[in-house]
Amino acid sequence: MRNRKWMGAGLAALVAVPLTLAGCGGSSDKQGEGSASPAAGTASTAPSAAAKKDPVKLTMWGGVPPENGPQAVVDNWNKQNPDIQVEYVRFVNDDAGNLKLDTALISSQPVDMYMNYDFSLYEKRIKAGNALDLSKFTDYNVDEKMGTGASLWKVDGKYYGVPTQKGLSFVWLNKDMLDAKGLPVPTDWGLDEFRDYANKLKGDKVWGAAQSDYYFNVPINGSFLKQSLTLTKPDGTSAFDSPLTVKTLQVYSDMMFKDKSIMPHTEQITSKPALDQMFVKGEAAMLFSTNQIFRTTNNIKDYPRTFKVAAAPAPKVNKDQTDYINAGGLGDVLSINPRTKNAEAAWKFIKWYSDKGMLPMAAGGRVPSSKDFPVDEAVSLMFKGVESTYDLDSIKRVMFGSLPLGLSRLDKKTGSEQQVVFDKVFTQKLTPEEGAKELARIHNQNLKTAQK
Repeated sequence: MRNRKWMGAGLAALVAVPLTLAGCGGSSDKQGEGSASPAAGTASTAPSAAAKKDPVKLTMWGGVPPENGPQAVVDNWNKQNPDIQVEYVRFVNDDAGNLKLDTALISSQPVDMYMNYDFSLYEKRIKAGNALDLSKFTDYNVDEKMGTGASLWKVDGKYYGVPTQKGLSFVWLNKDMLDAKGLPVPTDWGLDEFRDYANKLKGDKVWGAAQSDYYFNVPINGSFLKQSLTLTKPDGTSAFDSPLTVKTLQVYSDMMFKDKSIMPHTEQITSKPALDQMFVKGEAAMLFSTNQIFRTTNNIKDYPRTFKVAAAPAPKVNKDQTDYINAGGLGDVLSINPRTKNAEAAWKFIKWYSDKGMLPMAAGGRVPSSKDFPVDEAVSLMFKGVESTYDLDSIKRVMFGSLPLGLSRLDKKTGSEQQVVFDKVFTQKLTPEEGAKELARIHNQNLKTAQK
């Protein structure tokens, strides 16, 4: 999609570790000084020193550059577990990189553990027999540890990987601007409230809100996720021809063309602004984003700012929606290659990584999903040196709270084709009502094709 350079490439991580080896090394009986050696030809009664066992070696494949956290994770583990040593192997999380991983999984290349960032690839690997069924391990309850969002990664009711991080969408706010207008940091809101805030916060050379075109469908998808991960109705047809879709398209159109509180779509396409930089420069009071924005907001040296940053959950379509699921869900799913000779060791590593080991990844904005993760330590690393420039209470509430999270399984073809519809609605070539019908038509057409 356009205008998403500032969004970090998707999410990548680590993978691998072996099972603890029993301590080795027996000690030989010492012979006293001056003792005669055993006579030639007679066997010694002293036990021979047991050979020291080599450590179990595991490889973990992930998409995050080693210097952005994975290497520190592996180094920490290796220091604590001399009997199980892990090596991190990076693959780029694109088509070529994923093909490289898939090839390695079925060849003789060492892959004990690996990260999944896309459900369709994860499911494909499971069906190809390249991911271990984790139900054989009974000492770690993924649902209890990670919350309801984890279940979206079940295939045929089983986990073949542990989702280790939260990748939710949310809204950054310039708290100084909110305070000046007497506006509290929202804890639960809908698009009407979002529009009202943007209208009140806009000013001379300041947009009330900024967001990439990627986020226009977030409130829409979040409204249908609970009834179907494929965003369909109970009868199997598209859910997009809904009043909730119409309202979403209408609110954003009004913000662009009536309120002028958000940059018009055409202008954004033409000027290609760096939205994260607009926010830190005070040119936008709110920014719809993900945790990747940390790379900019934490970079006070290159992007100096004096205001405090707060966080709010993504707005629902209507504030009173009780079945709304926040888009983003859990990700960075760490799986075990069923061909590994050290599955128990890999499982030991995965449990450690999920509950505390991925701490170095937090510095890059990866939010751990385990309820047992040390939140204060993660927040401290995320904002090390710039703590005073954030409203940490709102950060913790949004990123480490209990918001219901979900991950759409809308097929990529439909998502790509629907983007054209958003473009037409936000250039006023289609009305919101016409846009909703067209989104549904495209979805239904692809659903029928998939059934053939």
